[in-house]
Amino acid sequence: MKNSGIKIKSTCLVLLWMLLLLNPVSKIRAGEDSWKLTLFTPRKEKDPFWGLFVNHARKATTDLGGQLEVFYADGNREKMRRQIEQAASKAGDQEVLVFPNFKKGAGSFLKIIEKKKVPAFIVNSGFTEEENGGRPRQHYQFWIGQLLSDEKQTGNMLARTLVEEGLRRFKKQRNGPLEMIAITGIISDYASIERTEGLKRYAMTEKKVFLRQIIPASWKADAAETGFELLKKRFPKVRLVWTASDVMAGGVIRAAEKMQLNPGKDLIIGGVDWAEQGLQSVQQGKQYASAGGHFLEGGWATVLVYDYLQGKDFAEHGLSWKSRMGLIRSSDWESKSELFQRIRPENINYRKYSRYLHPERDSYDFSLESLKSGEYMVNGN
Repeated sequence: MKNSGIKIKSTCLVLLWMLLLLNPVSKIRAGEDSWKLTLFTPRKEKDPFWGLFVNHARKATTDLGGQLEVFYADGNREKMRRQIEQAASKAGDQEVLVFPNFKKGAGSFLKIIEKKKVPAFIVNSGFTEEENGGRPRQHYQFWIGQLLSDEKQTGNMLARTLVEEGLRRFKKQRNGPLEMIAITGIISDYASIERTEGLKRYAMTEKKVFLRQIIPASWKADAAETGFELLKKRFPKVRLVWTASDVMAGGVIRAAEKMQLNPGKDLIIGGVDWAEQGLQSVQQGKQYASAGGHFLEGGWATVLVYDYLQGKDFAEHGLSWKSRMGLIRSSDWESKSELFQRIRPENINYRKYSRYLHPERDSYDFSLESLKSGEYMVNGN
């Protein structure tokens, strides 16, 4: 009987060793108050978009009883790489590192993660097609998942919105297709690449618009202001201005006013991010449209990380998630005002998104529509 007991114990140890070998990324649940999310952002602390993203990640970690540590790369990819390496070297058992594919640096970031055997989750910016980075848990076992915005759809949607308004507003003044210029961000950034691709795909199929030129402005208002002045002089008939961010749209508005143009009347301008400045311009009618809401991904990604660390792996529902942005136009500002109250971090209860805490949910609902019913609100159903 003694030998039999030894055999049983040995068999159990072998099975446990095989389980860990096959799935070394899995974590043993240790309670809500012991987990940590370490977030790496590419910009400065008060960046209009990343500030909102961090606020939602902070609210979600608070709701779910975790800790949040945030690092800011100040636009420097090498700085982010060093930050990730330092954090990975001292990461705890219940910790996940979260970062974007900043300036195509995710490959080098994930090599660090793989070497240190620390789980990582990619947000906001993924691998481009030319990078061929693969899928989560394919080439990099410790890359557990990703949540990205559908940037191509956003670029397409914004272009379509500007053209539709231009056709309506300039119907009598138009002789030939509407002329459009576009100002994009850093040319190596995923969001810039994907949004611009969505724009170009739309412009190629819409005969009523002529996309004159696309220029980069590195997400900066001053660069967008200078770029618009040059392009407007080169193409004086331009009526539509597509920009990849609200900050750059603000630069265009400033330049237009300096040139004695009336933004909102002489020009139809669009941007992305739902940044405070952009929303004010939309409300004032100077900027016709802004796409956004993707800062909510800071909270939603935190929910996935939390569930994973609690032993409720989200893999059965997918490893790559894409969310769709919403659109606000100056013409429907009043009807959307309630939504902007709902998406404030303090009004969302991120515990209600968790499938670990709510196993009765069949899937995750990471969408702006999820906030319209009130179910995921602090005082919701």
